[in-house]
Amino acid sequence: MSQVPPTEGQERRRTYRYPSAELRTKLRTKRGLFGESWDEVSSQDFNHQGVSIVSPEGMKEGASILLSLELVMEMGSVMIPKLSGTIRHVKTVGRQYRYGIEFDATQKGQGSESLQAQLMRIEELVERAQSVAKRIQQRNSPES
Repeated sequence: MSQVPPTEGQERRRTYRYPSAELRTKLRTKRGLFGESWDEVSSQDFNHQGVSIVSPEGMKEGASILLSLELVMEMGSVMIPKLSGTIRHVKTVGRQYRYGIEFDATQKGQGSESLQAQLMRIEELVERAQSVAKRIQQRNSPES
């Protein structure tokens, strides 16, 4: 059964993704035969099922990757040091690539909290921050 590709601008995500200005994202990149590095990438949006990132690294749709997420807030941070995912969408943007990443739902979390609970907590905090920012912007905008 083949899927019809969505038209330009049509949303394909299962759940809404929130802008992720406070989310620090690193991508594990292999360097040579045994080397690797964790390179910071720009995260565009986020939800508990996936994230959109922009990176200069060329990768293929369907590839498995490893990410690190850290939500930085005034009161502390929430970190997931190793999070596996699969590239579900690739788009070239200038000299960089925008990737739609789906998190591996079967992966176990770090510590006592399950991975899904950690991702839901980050999503909730990002959503709350966005809501506060939107209210502040509405209060500061001139009345029409």
